[in-house]
Amino acid sequence: MIIGIDANEANVTNRVGIGQWSYHILTNIYKLESKNSYFIYLKNQPLSDLPKPKSNWQYKVIGPEKLWTKIALPLNLFLTSPKPDIFISLSHYSPPISPCPTIPSIMDLGYLKYPNQFTKKDLYQLTNWTQKSISKANKIITISKFSQEELQKKYQINPSKIIIAPPASDPLETSSKTDQQILSKYNIKRPYFLYLGTLKPSKNIPFLLNAFSIFLKHQSSKAPEYQLVIAGKKGWLFDDIFATVKKLKLEKNVVFTDYFQDSYKWSFYKQATALVIPSLYEGFGMPALEAMSVGTPVIGSNVTSIPEVIDNAGILIDPTNTKELVKALTKISKPAIRQSLSKLSLIQSKKYSWIKSAQNIIDALAH
Repeated sequence: MIIGIDANEANVTNRVGIGQWSYHILTNIYKLESKNSYFIYLKNQPLSDLPKPKSNWQYKVIGPEKLWTKIALPLNLFLTSPKPDIFISLSHYSPPISPCPTIPSIMDLGYLKYPNQFTKKDLYQLTNWTQKSISKANKIITISKFSQEELQKKYQINPSKIIIAPPASDPLETSSKTDQQILSKYNIKRPYFLYLGTLKPSKNIPFLLNAFSIFLKHQSSKAPEYQLVIAGKKGWLFDDIFATVKKLKLEKNVVFTDYFQDSYKWSFYKQATALVIPSLYEGFGMPALEAMSVGTPVIGSNVTSIPEVIDNAGILIDPTNTKELVKALTKISKPAIRQSLSKLSLIQSKKYSWIKSAQNIIDALAH
């Protein structure tokens, strides 16, 4: 069988989110596959860390770049030979017309839940292009059971057509000296709670700040003074976050890192008392898995995909109930509870594997 793959999301220098997912899926399909032949379609020359060409793995760099998915890709698929037997897009959008069956990758439907968080242009594209990709799809790849259920409900898709290929975590080993240097760079002092992700409304950061403020007031005078580290770049509608810090007089206890080098996150995770992910919506919740993979316990929302990622290895809270979060922060600050959850976190994180996810996709192609 000849399989075509749109791998543009993987062919970027700074990979985050879907870029990171598509890169690992692509490289692990390469490791596993010997039976099928692959044509990898790109707008630009493959980066040096993409898999090297071999007899059953070839790159096709085609143009023009403008409207690549709508024009360049379909034209090439129709006009060249041999044609793929099936075409996988490691992104939301499949080519609108194709001589072969298509499989898009839909991470989540957050744009339908929170349309006000997107520009009109992006929302139109996400809504309409995704719907068209789904309507023509032979199968669909997604990253969690939650997203599978969302797709089923919204688009009435037979669950047998949905392939679940979740992310995994590959922690970077860092020395305690490196960890300390990175914390010092941002004036972070232990103990601290960590939020890691983009600053945007669905992440529910003002709620976290309110709970943290109450937690500090409940601490005894002998207890070490905690910081809250908010690690991530500004997304949109973030003014409320900074206004909340000012209103609650938390300037001394809250550290904003803004954008940081990706490798730094492992030091942030490793040294934290806990990661807090109080999101109102997640298609998966990658920071939760990454934190657990280095033994850092997680406090997470009891909604969307987060419960399936954390399972029994962390503390789940109602993301609208401040008292619940205060209670969880207090509980997880106790060393014995943290140690117990740390062991469970490492076990839970090992359930996720890039090889397994890539194999799920390969297996589905045969049916």
